[in-house]
Amino acid sequence: MDRVHEADRRSWIGEKMKVRDFKQQWTDTFGSCESDPEENGLRYKIVELMNVPESVVKALEEECGPKSLFQERLHSLSSVQVLDLEDIPDNVDLVTVRLQKQDLDKRASDAAYRSRSIRIFKMMGSTSKVNFSKSKPAGRISKGGSPNDQAPVPEVALVVQIFRPIKLPNKLRRVTISTFIKNKIQGEVVVLGSQSLTTLRNTISCVADINAPGDYSEDPDKPQCPKAIDLYKSGFFFIGNTFYNDMTDPSCRDYSQVIREWAKNPRRNVGPFEVKRMEDTCFNDLEIQLGYPYVYVHQGYCEHLIVFSDMRMLHSDDSQQMSDYPMILQNHAHSKRLLCWLCHKAPAK
Repeated sequence: MDRVHEADRRSWIGEKMKVRDFKQQWTDTFGSCESDPEENGLRYKIVELMNVPESVVKALEEECGPKSLFQERLHSLSSVQVLDLEDIPDNVDLVTVRLQKQDLDKRASDAAYRSRSIRIFKMMGSTSKVNFSKSKPAGRISKGGSPNDQAPVPEVALVVQIFRPIKLPNKLRRVTISTFIKNKIQGEVVVLGSQSLTTLRNTISCVADINAPGDYSEDPDKPQCPKAIDLYKSGFFFIGNTFYNDMTDPSCRDYSQVIREWAKNPRRNVGPFEVKRMEDTCFNDLEIQLGYPYVYVHQGYCEHLIVFSDMRMLHSDDSQQMSDYPMILQNHAHSKRLLCWLCHKAPAK
């Protein structure tokens, strides 16, 4: 599919990398730093890489280390270390910090600018969280819990962006989709490398799954069950020329079969494709490209683009409980509701 997406011409698409190899490279690089911090620690490696005296590295640690972001503040009868995010000094040479201070000062003095900034942030959504914590304020990251619920160490965390379903009129299905469709993000989810692909699928929410098949026009208040997800449980992820089919239920079908049969025609110049089971594949087994558009298909023809936007190691400030993942970082609700065409007051059922 690289011939179709032309990944080499997209600056935002990264190189191919195996999640398991990324984890192994991190372990090989930083494993010795944790085992012997004095002799073969991170400071010693920085001295070697930068070719500077150790005293310079120590001075940089004091001036630029995380401790410099904290300040002593009186709390009750004792002093505590508080992360200082508000008091930005005036004599700052860093351009990004200086511009941030100017923006904060303008928000404080201009109410109209402050309200407009808040409105823009609500529309755009904030950027991905630095630390992955579930429903807890900063500084109160969930690290406890049952020993059986602890995430493995080391562990990879991947940020997945899920886009809203692709809707295209039948008469335009032969035309390039990107010409007519503006993809909109639906949400961001964090998954762990040791989790299976089914955990991501179970997190994705779509209106196609909650639709009730049938005609309820005569009695709209009639209980609308069963839902579509209870009847049609099939689906697949298409990642790296491989179809990962969900076969967790005996009623699940291989949606990719008709596509693979279609791709066997050599004139189409696509394929060959592989087939694997979604429930037997974890994210550590994948070879991905950050920024590359992959596909999730369910309910027969409902298609979502999914993009791996970030991959990093889980650290101590993240939630260490497996039950917190997949963790929803962003959930962009629909901006408009669909009104009933008869009364133009109540939402359509």
